[in-house]
Amino acid sequence: MPPLTLKNAILTSEDANKDGHPVEKIRWLECFTDKENVSEFCEATDPAGNLESNSSPAYKEYQDRLRAIALRKEGHEKSEIAEALGRPRRFVETWWRKEPKEVPKPPGVHDYLKTEFWRDIEIIRGFGKGLGIYEDALNTTEWVQPMSDGREFKNGGGYRLKYDKEGRMRPQGNQNAKDGVIPGRLPKLDKLIQQVMVEQGINDRVLKRPGLLWYPDGTSDAIVHRHEAWTALMSFGSPRILTIDGHPVLLRDGDLIIFGTQRHGVPKMCQEGATFDDYGGRMSVVMFFMPTGKQAEGTAPWRAIHDAPSRKASAMLQEAHLGRAAQVNGMLTGAKSAEMRQLLELGFGEDEAAAALQATGDVELAAEALLNGAGQMLLGCGETGLPQSSVLLARLKEIQATGCGSMSMEWEEKAILEQLQELQEDTGLAMQFAQYEEMLDAEDAEEWDGRGDLMVRDWRRRHLHIEQQEPSITYSLGCGSLSERSFFELLSLHSIHVLYDFRASAELAAPHLKPSHLEGACKRHAIHYRFAPLGRDVAYGILKHLREDEGRNLLAELVWWARRKRTAFLGAEEDWRLDHRCAIAARLMEAGHSVKHLASDGSMTEHLEFQLPEFILGEEARLRTLEKQRQSGERPPAKSAASRSTEAVARYLAAPAKVIDAGAELRKANTQAELCRIQRRLADLQRRSADSDAKAGLGPKLLHVNKWVKAEAEQQRANLAAGKTKDGKDKDSPSGVPAAQIWAGTGGTSGGNPDFFASASAASSSGLEAQELTASCAAEPAPSEAPSGPAETTCRRWAKRRAKDAT
Repeated sequence: MPPLTLKNAILTSEDANKDGHPVEKIRWLECFTDKENVSEFCEATDPAGNLESNSSPAYKEYQDRLRAIALRKEGHEKSEIAEALGRPRRFVETWWRKEPKEVPKPPGVHDYLKTEFWRDIEIIRGFGKGLGIYEDALNTTEWVQPMSDGREFKNGGGYRLKYDKEGRMRPQGNQNAKDGVIPGRLPKLDKLIQQVMVEQGINDRVLKRPGLLWYPDGTSDAIVHRHEAWTALMSFGSPRILTIDGHPVLLRDGDLIIFGTQRHGVPKMCQEGATFDDYGGRMSVVMFFMPTGKQAEGTAPWRAIHDAPSRKASAMLQEAHLGRAAQVNGMLTGAKSAEMRQLLELGFGEDEAAAALQATGDVELAAEALLNGAGQMLLGCGETGLPQSSVLLARLKEIQATGCGSMSMEWEEKAILEQLQELQEDTGLAMQFAQYEEMLDAEDAEEWDGRGDLMVRDWRRRHLHIEQQEPSITYSLGCGSLSERSFFELLSLHSIHVLYDFRASAELAAPHLKPSHLEGACKRHAIHYRFAPLGRDVAYGILKHLREDEGRNLLAELVWWARRKRTAFLGAEEDWRLDHRCAIAARLMEAGHSVKHLASDGSMTEHLEFQLPEFILGEEARLRTLEKQRQSGERPPAKSAASRSTEAVARYLAAPAKVIDAGAELRKANTQAELCRIQRRLADLQRRSADSDAKAGLGPKLLHVNKWVKAEAEQQRANLAAGKTKDGKDKDSPSGVPAAQIWAGTGGTSGGNPDFFASASAASSSGLEAQELTASCAAEPAPSEAPSGPAETTCRRWAKRRAKDAT
């Protein structure tokens, strides 16, 4: 019998009888498309246990190949495997005798995902329910805002930072704990983490410690992504949807889920009829780990077909005495076991008794200290969450205020003073260790495998800016009118092994110098090539772009390569004085690095002090002025009359139809977001191919269109037939008054975000003007030959007609 899938489990949960149980209706938005969905959830019927999940038929195909091999190693027969997988016997015969690493990945499965990363998902409900971990962690954790990144499909699957149009890094929709889960700060959470590690056999975590993520409200989200490891995730606080391969799973307070390579994300959500801002906060504790030992052997990763419900799941729900129990075990069985038993017989806890006995060395003094309330002080921060020195000082003031001269009080006062002195000595030692840790972090930041972005992690952004790196020599090269052969001969002459293409308008270059061609050509010449345009118009020129995050990070990456290999950056013009390269070279020299410009004849000129030309100094102001003019309508897009001439139309009709290979276009995507945009564009072309113009031979012709593009084209056609936009959104009613929530600014932002207050005032003023204009039009008599147009005829058209009648 085929395994139970997550999709079917969710459908079964929705159709189950919910009599007497509350049902929650949640409104949530899909990632990338912002498509709105409404789902119903009931705690009594929430899916749990071991379930199969995959994001596409190709992933399902690959999973079943690996499963067939695992079941064969467990001793199952061919017919049993075919029945368990729901596949024909021929499928099993093809794959079950192979090793996992011999199995090819079907088209559509990422190459960077290794065979050991695959497994079914496991949902354990109520694992840490009702412990108040969300409230405890919220008040004792320092939160930082991470930046958004995404995995690219090419070049080994590295991570790329995401920027806005001006080059600023985009913040993620959630916040991270600065140092993850710090042991000892949250004892209840430490106990749960120990349970997960023991029961799941987590011996080798990818991270030093579990991560802690905070979603303050319903507007916080996490885009859909995958991990190169197994993931154990615990959720605390308000219920929150986690999408697994596009299917919504509502995780409630204390729920635990373990999964492998499945695509997952956290969408924006709220209760039906409410807003995203009003929804409660949620935290997730995330542990990434590599499967080792028995958990990676045989059918252990495929519990949905081999062991359901999971015996591990039942074992993990049992109470386990972990945490500090291991630490006091030595005292219970050691030389002080008799003293420990005496304190335990008096009713003291094991942790407090062990701490007091270790601090005093005498059972009577330990009992006296515990009776005076010093147990939490001896344990450190205790339940107060305060630093140990603050607790000690508070207790010292209490003793001094009491003024009691008993032996126990004198001993406790002396012990506190000695402990405070030790803490002061430890503070200086801690500072030395902090400096040593900082030095080690700087050394670790230098370690990079060349995949993705160098500055994708925050610890590298703290240590590897161009001002912080050692001086280096970088080379500069302009394309000009070089032929492909001359171009690579020039690179070979100067032994250039790394090339960064910073051209802002590289697509306007000759075909052999376009980034799409240079990428393959450089690979054939064993040159590391990256296209990263700097100085785009939307970023307001080269100087503004270099000041933003994208420019600073790219230059840091350029210098990192220059310290290891001969590295050059590419510009558009042959003369560097007339190119953006002069601004880039000036910025590198300002940070203490050297730049040498390469000429087409092979000569080399070192960059010295140079006054930037006026077209670069005034570029930002000019581009901002043009943007304001376009937004106000003063400068409409220029359109040449030649493009509308008879000759131009005839030339267009006589040209052969453009042929677009849909498969090749999809393979150009580097990230999931790019893949979605390309597929949406291809679906639009596929939809238009059914029009009369396309059938007559006008417009591009699509080849190798897959079923997903065709399905999206049909969905666009259905949305347009229903009076909506092609993306399924409702069309806005025609109105000259901008809505208050729409950004109506004309350039620049307020703190990186739209200035909604300014737009709201602009909308209100526009509304008053529109009302005055409507009133004046209504007061005037209609012209004698007024056209009988639709009711939406605007006042501007009436005013033009009145002026025409008057003349």
